[in-house]
Amino acid sequence: MKKCKFYIDGKSPFSIVAVVLMGLCAALRVLYYWGRPTPPIEFWICYVNVLAACVLFGIAVLAFGQRLPQLICLPVAMGVVFFAVKAFWFESWLQTVLCLILYTGVLVLFCLTLFGVIPTKRLLYPLFGLPFLYHIFVEDMQIYILADPPVPFHEWLPELSVLCIMAALFFLSIGMKKEKNAPECG
Repeated sequence: MKKCKFYIDGKSPFSIVAVVLMGLCAALRVLYYWGRPTPPIEFWICYVNVLAACVLFGIAVLAFGQRLPQLICLPVAMGVVFFAVKAFWFESWLQTVLCLILYTGVLVLFCLTLFGVIPTKRLLYPLFGLPFLYHIFVEDMQIYILADPPVPFHEWLPELSVLCIMAALFFLSIGMKKEKNAPECG
């Protein structure tokens, strides 16, 4: 049985939006961390790792999306490392464990889809879309939008960069295309 494989058309509007969002993520990280004293682990995981993942994501999508789409799993894995390390900073161990399970699931589901093991990309839509909506309408409403006193905009930058990552992966998922000779897949 032939596997359903997907590729990324680097010229499609969805791919371009995804790359632009990752570029915006990188820019927001630079603005936030520029000149800011930062503990080494945070600097390397939350700044250098994220910047490298954003650059590698852009290269993987634009240069290798059609020939070697599986390369995109590497920057996604780098992003999962970032999110996993962040999860250890949560106050609740239950939230940490649940997030680690979610992040691992994101990586596995995304990679299995690109490698053709999972025959549909439709599972990726809620995988990236629902956490994006949760962040905006639940977490961000409390922490940033309705905060009293208001949170300075500079402190929003890391969260805005996280939203860019989630939105980029959502748009990339929409833009994934089925290989011409692949069996019927979603």
